Amino acid sequence: MKLGLHTYSLNLHGIGQAWAGFTCPWPRQLSTFQLFDLLVDLDLEGVHLDDGVLEHLDAGFLQEVGAAAREAELYLEYNFSMDRGGFGIGLQHDLKAAIQTAGHLGADIVKVGMDLRRPRPVAASRFHPEVIQQMEKVADLLTAAVPMAADIGIRLAVENHCDSFSEEILWLLDRVDSPVVGACIDTVNGLHVTEDPMAAIERLTPRAFTNHFRDDRIEFQRWGFKLVGTAVGEGDIDMRRAYELFRDRSCMDRINIETELETPLDDMQGAMDMEIDAIRRSVRYCREVLDISRQSHL
Repeated sequence: MKLGLHTYSLNLHGIGQAWAGFTCPWPRQLSTFQLFDLLVDLDLEGVHLDDGVLEHLDAGFLQEVGAAAREAELYLEYNFSMDRGGFGIGLQHDLKAAIQTAGHLGADIVKVGMDLRRPRPVAASRFHPEVIQQMEKVADLLTAAVPMAADIGIRLAVENHCDSFSEEILWLLDRVDSPVVGACIDTVNGLHVTEDPMAAIERLTPRAFTNHFRDDRIEFQRWGFKLVGTAVGEGDIDMRRAYELFRDRSCMDRINIETELETPLDDMQGAMDMEIDAIRRSVRYCREVLDISRQSHL
């Protein structure tokens, strides 16, 4: 397994997309090329690149980014959202355009987020007609994009984002029925639709091309509970079991660490230091506890 980073983990450095009502209160602190230098310093071997990290989508610039990643011996995956629910997530929302962007970058996987709108109660909305109607449109878009993706050598990985049950992802994959369309597993996201995250991970693993290897802690409060982002291995997801499933039951050869922290926003340097420290702790956990060794580049 190679070990990489989802760029959501660096939101407090001012890169990536602003979503769920969050906007970084200070200017961007890293260019895309400085990001690659940081990843090498963090002992990482790849990057799951959010579209918002890219300064622009000019083909020449994207090719420069891809060349820099290859020079640094970093794999590239591209994180894209269809934003079917109109939440304002991401910059690029046309699937074929995203595949073209990934091709210019030299990325071999495009993560596809659907961002569906779900009726309440969420726990009772599995395969709800309103959801299926949205997913049928996604299936049509994926089917139409398959020849282009296959021709370029790109696989499409549909994420169980905060909007979908794992069984719905499997339904979608069966409907499209293509070897270049699989799943992206976020190890926490099942909780957002009241699904057992470990059951979702186990269900999706055989169909998965990539992942967001993320851990959250459940904190109980007088008015309810909330999920709080942590370093990998410090939360309430069974990350050891998740890794074992990925290693033994999937075709995946990469782990994409994702950390999203709740930090005070009155101290830019302190917030960025906390972000980097969480990544370092996550890398240490993956290397030392899960025994994910650095791959040699021959």
